Amino acid sequence: MALLRLEFIDYSTEIDAPVEEVFTFFKDVDQWTSWATGIKKAYRKPGGDWGVGFKLAFVPNFLPIPLDVTVLDFEEGRLIAWGLRTTVATMVHRFDFEPLEGDRCRVRHREYAEGLLAVLSRPLRGKIEDFDRLLADDLQAAFRKKA
Repeated sequence: MALLRLEFIDYSTEIDAPVEEVFTFFKDVDQWTSWATGIKKAYRKPGGDWGVGFKLAFVPNFLPIPLDVTVLDFEEGRLIAWGLRTTVATMVHRFDFEPLEGDRCRVRHREYAEGLLAVLSRPLRGKIEDFDRLLADDLQAAFRKKA
């Protein structure tokens, strides 16, 4: 465990749709701005499909520039984690997709920073927490609208 660690969110929502459908919906980066109200722009970077090493970028409403992220962990239908890991700094946003009974699922959102990024991101902590919670709630709401 890193000496400096900053937790942003550990928040779960339950969605009235099968986990496979929600996972596939979430991976459609080009459609994020149609349901994620906290994202101004989102796009895939050239060079591959979803999996470890996949790159994407998005512009959250609280920043004027895109965040380029790399998928660090991936398990089809179950897990996406993106961010940055180096020897001196880490920042990871992890999404766990869990099937529930009755064609429902739970999506758990966790984000944290360690090392230098724990220090540098501290002034934005509230904005990052708000963004993460809004993204989770918007994902859930997108499926309420589909019903």
